[in-house]
Amino acid sequence: MIRLSNIVKRYPSGESEIRALDGVSLSIQKGEFVAITGTSGSGKSTLMNLLGCLDLPAEGLYELDGTDVCSLTDRELSKIRNQKIGFVFQGFNLIPSLNALENVELPLTYRDFNKRRRRALAQKALCAVGLAHRMHHTPSQMSGGQQQRVAIARALAADPEMILADEPTGNLDFESSQEVLTLLTRLNQSGKTVILITHDPSIAARTKRMIQIQNGRVTFDQKRKS
Repeated sequence: MIRLSNIVKRYPSGESEIRALDGVSLSIQKGEFVAITGTSGSGKSTLMNLLGCLDLPAEGLYELDGTDVCSLTDRELSKIRNQKIGFVFQGFNLIPSLNALENVELPLTYRDFNKRRRRALAQKALCAVGLAHRMHHTPSQMSGGQQQRVAIARALAADPEMILADEPTGNLDFESSQEVLTLLTRLNQSGKTVILITHDPSIAARTKRMIQIQNGRVTFDQKRKS
């Protein structure tokens, strides 16, 4: 599904530059459950932005489902993000004035779905994450774990092939974190490709493959034995 070849990403720093990614090459197959780990400043967030088509590399090749991402226009990149990738962030990014159903439905307005279908997809996604009883509650009426499940439902609603989760348990207590990780595991078992960005080794251990980034390079890449 994903193939990166000699990816380089630079950022200016005064008169010099920082290589946030320095020759990264890796492949991720459809249906994998992968953790990308590393300390702060290691390059893992930069890598996530590239995988999610939120940014492009300075050098190298990124192929997503056989398409050279670097050759696409901004509009084409936006279409890929909207149709192929579901994003889950540490900060939930829910709109406070909207209830759970409205929050999940909102991104679907950018797809060619009528109102009835948008509502049905949003309801289905909330049921899938165990929040059928919370559809009409606003974020302030829900716990952190419930808010993150709304965010996961929002990522799921358009049935993307890949879920990109950036520190999805970072703002949660232990019990809520375990609920979210169990949910991501179930999504992977249903056939979704799940890529989890985390600095926590215990969370990375819940996945089937761990890739470690240090100083912009892949230093460890191992699949978990069944």
